Amino acid sequence: MSKRSGGTRKKSAFSGLSVVVSAVLLFMVALPTFITLTVGLLPSMMAFMFDRTQGRTMARCIFGLNFSGVAPYILELWQQGEQTVGAATQQIFQPVALSIMYGAAGLGWLLFLAMPPIVANVLNLSAQRRVSELRKSQRDLIKTWGDSLIKEIDRSGS
Repeated sequence: MSKRSGGTRKKSAFSGLSVVVSAVLLFMVALPTFITLTVGLLPSMMAFMFDRTQGRTMARCIFGLNFSGVAPYILELWQQGEQTVGAATQQIFQPVALSIMYGAAGLGWLLFLAMPPIVANVLNLSAQRRVSELRKSQRDLIKTWGDSLIKEIDRSGS
């Protein structure tokens, strides 16, 4: 095992430990916020558990949009001034709230699935455009220097 993979493993363990410590502190200090985050971010937690790819891009994509769906409800909880467990559970078990939270995670999943083909098509079109520009430049060079240029290049390349 190389040093690099060992360093990555330590970094990963440290970040996992920091998440657990943060969750415990949040549980002790702000239980209603902890409940809202735990229920709202379930799709993200599942994605982080099951995504074993390099960089965990799927989990990050899902988390970003999932958190954007949960954030308004956390802010609402904080702005009400009513930081009670009852208010948090009442808020998160509204069908509209859960639909928004989990729907945002679903949009993250769709974004993750849709972006690679879109990026591949854009890169392919860019490469095709570059090839056509190079061919035009090649035709211009042949027009200027004549067919002898091609024969000279073939002789030197062989």
